[in-house]
This record gives sequence, C-alpha cells and structure tokens, in this order.
Amino acid sequence: MDERNLDLVARNEDTRDKFHTDVIRFDLDQILQHFEETVQAINAQFNVADELMEDGKVAEGENIWRAQIIFLASALDFYMHELTKYGLCEIYDENWERTDKYENLQVNMKVIEVALKAGKDIDWFLEYINGYYRAITMVSYEAVKDQLNLLGIQLSSVADGAFYQRDGTEHTKDKLKRRLNELFGRRNLIAHQSDREHTDAQVNIITKEIVQGFIRDIEKIVNSIHNEAKNK
Repeated sequence: MDERNLDLVARNEDTRDKFHTDVIRFDLDQILQHFEETVQAINAQFNVADELMEDGKVAEGENIWRAQIIFLASALDFYMHELTKYGLCEIYDENWERTDKYENLQVNMKVIEVALKAGKDIDWFLEYINGYYRAITMVSYEAVKDQLNLLGIQLSSVADGAFYQRDGTEHTKDKLKRRLNELFGRRNLIAHQSDREHTDAQVNIITKEIVQGFIRDIEKIVNSIHNEAKNK
C-alpha cells in the first residue's frame, strides 16, 4: 500500500475515533426489558410498605408508595427516551418512514460539521439525539404524544392496544390522556410539594390501590407502544 493510501486509512481511523460515542443504541426488546426491570424493583417495595404498616409506621409506609409513583414516572420517562433514540436512528437508517417532525429537527452548524466529517457513521446522530432530548421530560400526555408523532407511531393504536374494552364507556384516547396526566401530576405534587396542595397544604390521600392502578395502566401503555414499534 502506497503512502497516499496509508494516509487515507489513518485519516479515516482518526475520524472514527474522534466521533465514537459511548451512547448505546439498544433494540426494542432491550428497551422494554429495562422498563420491566425497573417496574419489578418498584413492585418489590410493596413488601417494605406492608411491613412498615404492620409495625404501625403508617406515614413511613405511605411515603414508600409515594416513592413508587416517582420511580414509575421515571421508568416511563426513561423508556420514552430510549425509544426516541432507537426510533430516530431507524428513520435515519431508512428502516422507518420519515415523519414531518423528523424532517424539521433542529440541528446547528457545529453538529452538521461533525456529521459531514463522520461520513456514514451514525454515532454522531445517536450522540446528538441523546444530548438534545436528555433534559426533556416525557411523561405527560402531550410529551408522549409528541414523541410518538415524531417516530410515526399511531397514538390511537397505542390507546386502543392499552385500554380497549367492548363495554367501555370512556374513549381509549381519553383514558390514555387522563392516566398519563394523572401520573405526571401526582409525580410533580410528590416531588415538588411533598404531595401537599398549594391551596391549603393538605397532604393528598395515597393508598396501595392507587399505586397499583398506576403501575397496571402504565405497563399497558408501554406494552402497547412496544407492540406498535415492533410492527413497524
């Protein structure tokens, strides 16, 4: 190999090393597994709360339930972040159809320069997505809806997959919206206000059944999103 070719190889290797990222692109099953592992850990805390209750430490047990709600919201948030990274890379690789929101992603010149130098290497895009969405919370209905639209996943199909019942009186999309916003709202009350109302500082009622209901419904939502993503 002549010197010109050796120089070219060296430059290409330098480029790959420069734009290598430690951000991992997990597949859909791994992303779901991460969510399920967190939910399993959350469920294990019911035993701790039960023991505290049996010992007469009611307030302490109730605070375990509140912590479970915060961790559940965190599990959903992380799931949506991982799904976003995966889905956007699938669109970039032309495995999923492009969406209008994808076409309008804001990328600054510094990132464009990195992309041009990286060539076909997708690491720059994965790292950009990870950084861009890192500070965005994806728990509320509007946030989840926006991400699903970005990835081309039908919100109505997710809602039907999670909550469809033949004798149901509430529209599936309405229930999806209600449950996501209820989780997000309660999470914020607990995290920012010690679960107290701003108006009168009264502590909100918390029960084991409330927490179990949240876990059950968020699992339904995540599993429905997963199935829709797999079908793409």
